Amino acid sequence: MEPFKYQDFAAIPCFTLEEWEKEFPHLVVGFSARRKGEDPDCRNYALHVGERPELTVQNRRQLAEMLGMPFAAWTCAEQVHGVEVVHVTGEDRGKGNTTRESAFENTDGMLTKETDVLLTAFFADCVPLYFYSPELDMVGVAHAGWKGTVGKIGTKVIDLLAQAGADRGNIRVAIGPSIGPCCYEVDDRVYEPLERAIADPLALKRVAVSHIPGKWQLDLRKANAELLKQAGVKPEHISVTKWCTSCDRDYFYSHRRDRGKTGRMVAWIGKKERRS
Repeated sequence: MEPFKYQDFAAIPCFTLEEWEKEFPHLVVGFSARRKGEDPDCRNYALHVGERPELTVQNRRQLAEMLGMPFAAWTCAEQVHGVEVVHVTGEDRGKGNTTRESAFENTDGMLTKETDVLLTAFFADCVPLYFYSPELDMVGVAHAGWKGTVGKIGTKVIDLLAQAGADRGNIRVAIGPSIGPCCYEVDDRVYEPLERAIADPLALKRVAVSHIPGKWQLDLRKANAELLKQAGVKPEHISVTKWCTSCDRDYFYSHRRDRGKTGRMVAWIGKKERRS
């Protein structure tokens, strides 16, 4: 069953992770969408692309309002396709919400136990990873392109959660909309570090398929799922989307399909106050 469900709340298109929001009602979890025919800035949520930063900030404000979260909760980082993960405190709340300069620097993953902090990350083909530890009530988000994937950013987040006291076997992970193997061909430059990261030959065959010598159709979502299982996450606690950001042009921006001239979707996760 597809975990990410398309919604159109208050004229703002998005995908929600319904299974998590039903099981843990204090969570807000999702991924933004675009509408067919809209220009690249219209649903853009990242300040490093586009020519109208004021519209981007307005998009962020409207989305936060739709989620029932204050805009001051919106917290983000300057992503660099790395594996740096930070713990977000109450004092960090709101970093990067209106300017790039105020965001976390050189960071591709965030974790927090704070309520009313909305962790956000930006995508246009790379893999969004969402994390939740029920016993710690800690949430996280990570940006995993191929470099972050082979660098095992997902494993790093799991390790940090475990160090904080989480049971690896009880951590929930969701893998959101991203480019699919149908549209993502890679060469040795990507395959060789992937081969080192995924030591199991059978798992590697499930992740990358070659029909042409020196070329592979790579499933980054499956690659992250395999690495997460190696890190101790139970397969039944990993939810994986089937949405392809390159194929489904009516809903998504795609850096590869649109040759770099495109907006960015946002992945978000946060906690509201629990209702008694």
